[in-house]
Amino acid sequence: MALLSEDDRKVLTERFRETLEKDVKVRLFTQSDARGLLLLPGQEQAPSNESMKMTRELMEELIGMSPKLSLEVFDAFNEGADEAKRLQIEQIPAIILGDDDEGRIRFYGAPVGNEFPTILTGIEALSKGGPMLRGAVADAARNLIDQQVHLRVFVTPT
Repeated sequence: MALLSEDDRKVLTERFRETLEKDVKVRLFTQSDARGLLLLPGQEQAPSNESMKMTRELMEELIGMSPKLSLEVFDAFNEGADEAKRLQIEQIPAIILGDDDEGRIRFYGAPVGNEFPTILTGIEALSKGGPMLRGAVADAARNLIDQQVHLRVFVTPT
């Protein structure tokens, strides 16, 4: 069953047709369905399997709306464990936008509600090759920030 309505799919397909310029790779770190059913002593309780499934289904639907988008899925505890460690994935599900070595744009948790438009904007910004800021704001940031910045944004679901 599709998570997005047919109308939403049409709107997003058209939006991507108009806004995407370059290809964008999306990497999803998740866990296998079987692992989500296991509770292992000494390990933190993993996010629900439903959250993992929903995130994967949503990302697969989204990627299917444009040939400029691709999805690579990693099981953070099996074949994707080395990559998850290298990128210092802190929790799952984790969505990394772009294919840079550091995985600079990442989202943790299911991209639902208010987080979904943020994923869309991130994809579009990467596709355009730069920030989606007004010229004056981008210029001010370039002129005033002279060292690497680690920015984290936390969202509380309502």
